[in-house]
Amino acid sequence: MSTAKCPSQSELQALVSGTLSDRDTADTIEHLEECQNCQKEIERVAMKGSLARYAIEEVVGQGVSGPPPNDSAYWKAVTNVSMEFMPTDTPSIDPAETLSPDVSNTGSRVSPTVETSSPVAMPFLAKSDDPAYIGRLHHFEISRVLGRGGMGIVFEAFDTHLQRTVAIKVLNPEYAKNDVARQRFCREGRAAAAISHENVVAMHQVAREDEGKVAFLVMQFIDGETLETILSHDEPLPTEVAAKYSMQIAAGLAAAHERDMVHRDIKPANILIEKSTDRVKLTDFGLARATDDVKLTKTGMVTGTPLYMSPEQATGATANERSDLFSLGAVMYELLTGKSAFGAPSIVGVMKRIMDESPTAPAKLNPKVPASLSELTMALLEKTPSRRPESAEFVAETLAEIVAGYGPISPLEAPSIGNKSTSKRRLSGTHRLVSQSTLVTSWVVGMVGIASLLLAGSVWFLLPSQESVAPSRDFPVTVLEGNPGTVWAVDFDPTGNRVVTAIEDGSVRLWDVDRKTVLRSFDAHRGIVWMIQYHPTKPIVATSGNDGMVKIWDSETLEMLQEWDAGSPVRKVAFSPDGDRIVAGDQDGVIHTWHIGTGETLATVIQTGAINGVDWSPDGKLIASVGTDKQVRIWDAETLEPRQTMSGHEGTIYNVTFAPTGNQMATVGWGKTVRFWDTNTGLETMQVESETGDNWSIAFCGDGEHAVVASQDGVCRIWNLETKELVASLTGHESAVHNVSLDPVQRRIATSGRDGTVRVWDLSELEE
Repeated sequence: MSTAKCPSQSELQALVSGTLSDRDTADTIEHLEECQNCQKEIERVAMKGSLARYAIEEVVGQGVSGPPPNDSAYWKAVTNVSMEFMPTDTPSIDPAETLSPDVSNTGSRVSPTVETSSPVAMPFLAKSDDPAYIGRLHHFEISRVLGRGGMGIVFEAFDTHLQRTVAIKVLNPEYAKNDVARQRFCREGRAAAAISHENVVAMHQVAREDEGKVAFLVMQFIDGETLETILSHDEPLPTEVAAKYSMQIAAGLAAAHERDMVHRDIKPANILIEKSTDRVKLTDFGLARATDDVKLTKTGMVTGTPLYMSPEQATGATANERSDLFSLGAVMYELLTGKSAFGAPSIVGVMKRIMDESPTAPAKLNPKVPASLSELTMALLEKTPSRRPESAEFVAETLAEIVAGYGPISPLEAPSIGNKSTSKRRLSGTHRLVSQSTLVTSWVVGMVGIASLLLAGSVWFLLPSQESVAPSRDFPVTVLEGNPGTVWAVDFDPTGNRVVTAIEDGSVRLWDVDRKTVLRSFDAHRGIVWMIQYHPTKPIVATSGNDGMVKIWDSETLEMLQEWDAGSPVRKVAFSPDGDRIVAGDQDGVIHTWHIGTGETLATVIQTGAINGVDWSPDGKLIASVGTDKQVRIWDAETLEPRQTMSGHEGTIYNVTFAPTGNQMATVGWGKTVRFWDTNTGLETMQVESETGDNWSIAFCGDGEHAVVASQDGVCRIWNLETKELVASLTGHESAVHNVSLDPVQRRIATSGRDGTVRVWDLSELEE
């Protein structure tokens, strides 16, 4: 029950400063939820305390032409007021806790180092037995402090159980006894853990230590830098790069919004760029709240970072998904122009510009910015939320089309949007960009595959499009969830009871399928693990990664038995049928073969373009390779001398596989077409088509009578190759299916996807 009596000014001030008792805090917040007068009053209390105490406009006047000196009282005042404008649970990932807002009237960024707080004691850390670490928390060895925020301290740590590097955010000791603070801190972890997306930092664990007194979050460690660091040179990014980063930010926001999460603090410091992949990772969901959780947000308090906050946030109104879109627009503006959209000599000036002024369009400041990108940015910066684009999904799709205008967009770069979303009109707010042709095709495939679709129409032996609709059937499926990011590959062990997964955070997981539990997990590579495969006869597995390494592991003890350095990222490896050799193709176009037992390099050859797929013929005499040069190449397995080169694909080829017997081979890649080849003659023998989307992976069943195709549209399709009939469509993944593996014992198929899940399908009810 909320208290009927309005709290006094002193009680509201105590609530703002965090000194109100826990019981009174809960009652007051409940009252504020219903009382609009008190909501306005608490805003005045917060504003009055900030501005009266530090008098920013008196410290530095409106006439300042440049940033004040580093030792000026201005910086201390601005730092304190900035902290007042943000609730105490606003963490920051900045390596050093410095204030770096754009506060000059020229729009340039200034970054004086300001000590915002004294060093914090860390009594919650136990002493480590290893002098290389500064302490220990539960089973995590703490390496160093990465940063400090309003509510947490962020560490780099080593997980001794799972053998991987992680980031840990520990609740500030000063808030440890505050139940409301702990509640908000744990809510942050739960909010982030609900989002599984390649453009969002993965949350691994929410935990407590020391009899529950120390709350901490364990999350994915990203080796990279923030957009804030990248933008510190006061120069715009190349428009193609700016559009690509913006597309991924929007995709990450779309994933959060789909879970009813609003970030509320999108800014360059909360956007990481992963070094190994150049991929965007959104972090710091410290202000994220489920939109229906109004207990702690309807207090009239301002949330967000001034330079990037929306007008509604600046007035203390409730922020929603379109508030995040305004912040995205402010970030995009800076990426495209090198200047902040609302730079002013003071925090108050910044907020006034956000409320009352519209910035100059990016295309007018930077002639390299195309009109479409400039218009989208300005649409995001509309003062009225209803006039902004309707969703982050819409923005991601529109940006994908803009990015595709610079050249074909790979599915690796395309934003992953859940296919559960309903189709939306291509008119959003005041913004309309999309062409009519896009209305009738998949949003990104239509941009990269139009040419191949037109050409495919002239091929007489294509399966008619109406035959690509399989009967609707539901098959029993086991879902293995909770993987920390995209699962790029999956493979059954020889018993069929377990599967291993290759995950984008560098880890490998061994799952018990029936129990749906992780038996083992460990860090295998620095960066993405692209491929994992069991040996045909021995209890070992091979992995390859973005770090250029190919490794052999004991599948039971997880001991590394052998490793090779290819020199550049390796997307695919394959064991020879006899199990004595392994082949790998790397990003530089080099094919390597090595001997498993001795580790000896047997042969290498260089082809044009990056290699995405390799495979052995069933007799072990041939190796096939495919990649970005659109060619299918056959090599002598012993010498790597060329045997055949086949053409037909109109774009990048992603996978190649030989049939278990005979001379048939299949390839998949950009566009809907799956192509089949005769390796003796080098001729294409057949095609089948998926309904929409590019195809990522293909596997043959039995003696090659059926093929299983994993596709970009989230569907795995099973084809009868003799009749060209689509036997079944396996649906359930929320986005692209990247890899498929066949159970060697039972009639089951495992699929892995961009949505972070593995699905094991029981197809025993299918007729032979």
